[in-house]
Amino acid sequence: MTWRNRNLYLIGLPGAGKSAIGRELAHLLKKYQYDFVDLDAEIEQAADKSIARIFSEDGETAFRQFETTALLRAASSNGHRLVVATGGGVVTKPLNRSIMRGSGIPIWIDVTVRDAAKNVLADILQDRDRPLFRGMSADDLRIKLRELLDARRPYYEEAQLHFVSRSPRGDERTPRELASELLTALDKMSLRVALHPRFRTLMARSVFGDYPIAIGSGCAVRELPHAIRASGVAQIIIVTDSNVAALHGKTLQTALTRALGRLCTLQTIAIEAGEAGKNEKTLFDILRAFSDCNATRHNSLVVALGGGVVTDIAGLAANLYHRGLPTIFVPTTLIGQADAAVGGKTAVDLFGIKNLIGTFYPPKQILIDPTYLKTLPKRELHAGLAEVFKYALIGSRPIWDTLAKKVRRLVRGVDLAYEEIILESVQQKLSYVEADEFERGQNGHATRELLNFGHTFGHALESATGFGTLLHGETVLLGMRAAAWLSKEQNHLSEDTWREIELILGHIPIKARVRTTESAVLSAFKRDKKRRTTKKEEHHLILLRGIGEAFATTISDADARRAIDYMLTLV
Repeated sequence: MTWRNRNLYLIGLPGAGKSAIGRELAHLLKKYQYDFVDLDAEIEQAADKSIARIFSEDGETAFRQFETTALLRAASSNGHRLVVATGGGVVTKPLNRSIMRGSGIPIWIDVTVRDAAKNVLADILQDRDRPLFRGMSADDLRIKLRELLDARRPYYEEAQLHFVSRSPRGDERTPRELASELLTALDKMSLRVALHPRFRTLMARSVFGDYPIAIGSGCAVRELPHAIRASGVAQIIIVTDSNVAALHGKTLQTALTRALGRLCTLQTIAIEAGEAGKNEKTLFDILRAFSDCNATRHNSLVVALGGGVVTDIAGLAANLYHRGLPTIFVPTTLIGQADAAVGGKTAVDLFGIKNLIGTFYPPKQILIDPTYLKTLPKRELHAGLAEVFKYALIGSRPIWDTLAKKVRRLVRGVDLAYEEIILESVQQKLSYVEADEFERGQNGHATRELLNFGHTFGHALESATGFGTLLHGETVLLGMRAAAWLSKEQNHLSEDTWREIELILGHIPIKARVRTTESAVLSAFKRDKKRRTTKKEEHHLILLRGIGEAFATTISDADARRAIDYMLTLV
């Protein structure tokens, strides 16, 4: 796997010559469609003010946020290859290091403190922005740069390529000469180092604190040790289920032990697999295990490894224990990766009602690795497709058209298409969550409640069958088909559009046979936790006006009964 389809991130001390070398390197790589980006220039353009003004008016914290945003923009430049000259302090933020690892090759431009100081002084004399060093004497500048190098060296040493820019003979070389040598070093590196697959990073915005979502093959095992080191904790508690523990638990523990050594201890809590175990007993079993491990909010980190049941219940337990243990989600099912792990909701089922008890508690990070899907049973994979198609139906006709063409291929099994549909689903969900994080019905068409399309009928069927006969995704699929049918019956949706929806969703198989009654499902439907109206004969529901156009409305008891009758004919 060649480096020539990756971004190249130049890191190192201020004054290392990253911008000058980067420009020349991009020129040498022009035939490979590389462009040069100076991250500081990108920040100034986005902020509409100089770096010096950002520091003086907004502070370094604001500057670092601008820096991460600019880095994310560079990393997501689809179809473009970039040589990126970064600021000296970009490596101090764990998220920035993850973004660079995922989308490209970090290259440490290693320069002596003396040469860096000389270059910084020259910049200051030419009135270039160096806000961290203004007013310093030459001696103070060298001392400051030495301190920065000592503090940042561990991060610089993580770089894929270490390029020493000083000559053994002590002669000075031009930026073009250094760029040419760096190009040779990159080719040599690619002969001896196997490059990992890229992963993409999204930023989830939350009032509790923004958190990154990494999506890509192999990213979980590779990135989790970095995240743990950055957290500074001494104890890792992996919460998983019995099935996932048997498939992936040992591999993950071995990788963590190899990467972290004695840096922290590892504990594993394995719960019963499946929705039937998502209850208050399992919740308290996890809380008791946390206590037995002497977990603390400052010294422990919870890793939720599994499907939506695991991330839901582990997230709730982490939220309740000591008023909040930090968590990282590693979803292993399609429904977990495309939907359940994203958005900050945690919950357990209680009194026969789906997700009756829960909180909003986002994780610190989500690592979505599609390679886990290769061990997923076909039935679980098919169930997860329901949530993927849901996003298209409620908000994007173009995504629906793409998925409709791929539906047979997706049903056959996991391939490269899955990483793309997961990315699209996560992007879609974030747009709803960030517009209406607590599902209060704000911001019109972007309200989070639209994500409940198919779920109200689906949850009722799940409850009526005792959370065991059908998988959650299967009930959502049936609920979507029932809601689409009712949309047609109430003249919101044309007959042709309904037939199109029914034809495509009908390609996703459901092999289970359901033993329940319309009355049992209707009873559960009436107890849905999302109920908004106080009228007993009126029910809140999400329907469709077209593909990509969902809306909230109310329906009568009679309409609910008719839709449930239709849904039961499908299984």
